[in-house]
Amino acid sequence: MTAYPVALHRSSELTRAEGGDSFRQFVRHAFQAPILTAEEEQELATRFKRDNDLDAAHQLVHAYLRLVLKIAREYGNYHLHMPDLVQEGTVGLMHAVKKFDPSLGNRLSSYAVWWIRASIHEFILNSWRMVKIATTQLKRQLFFKLRQAKDSSLPLNWEEAEELARKFGTDPSTILEMDGRMSGSDTSLNQSILEEDGEIIDLIPDRRPNQEHLCIAHEQKNRQRDMLRQGLNHLNPRERMIITERFLSERQQTLDTLSTTLAISRERVRQIEKRALEKLKAFMESLPDGRELALETV
Repeated sequence: MTAYPVALHRSSELTRAEGGDSFRQFVRHAFQAPILTAEEEQELATRFKRDNDLDAAHQLVHAYLRLVLKIAREYGNYHLHMPDLVQEGTVGLMHAVKKFDPSLGNRLSSYAVWWIRASIHEFILNSWRMVKIATTQLKRQLFFKLRQAKDSSLPLNWEEAEELARKFGTDPSTILEMDGRMSGSDTSLNQSILEEDGEIIDLIPDRRPNQEHLCIAHEQKNRQRDMLRQGLNHLNPRERMIITERFLSERQQTLDTLSTTLAISRERVRQIEKRALEKLKAFMESLPDGRELALETV
């Protein structure tokens, strides 16, 4: 919101504190705003759009804070703090004011509703659970529609899921998956294990690579490269060229291509390649710890 300096944040600052006095002050501030006529709204929006008049933008935001409060109250059953919902709705209202085009002849209230709801929806999806439960656009829609469509807080059965699936244009499995995620509760990984010392997080296996093993593997790779470099120096130029082009180049060459390049038969290239690999393996196995590393390299 780079177009909104301090002047436009005056209406949202009061929502940030969760203290009752601050929020009540915000509500009083919202309902003190005069209701704009269509002509007044058109004039203010034009001044902001044409002249970047921030005072006009602030008046528009102030006038529609009561709309933010009305919409935010619709989401009270998501167990989130009302000041937070209102703050997010106010952010959506600010976006609406910024993007509103008065020349189209629409009222700001009709345009702003979508932005306010979208901002609140995003906040709920990110905050309602520590683990996001809606990973696709369809599931994001179902998150809100299911709460409105269900008759009770009990889990859905298959028949109810089939009925809702037909209504929302999806399959029963998706309905049941979303219902299960919404019905479940978050469990802290730091919760104590009953009758045992420790926490739940202690039971989760750590599948990250062992740092000691990573270090050993890195050293082995470096050792293999060094052995291979030494081994290539023990090949004659044609053997070294064939091994390099066949196995070490970004664009590995075929036997046919090398036979044309070297003006020899394909079978002869294969024989030279086989002999060179045997010489490389023998050299590497002659080095300390070379036998084990050679098996992974050649």
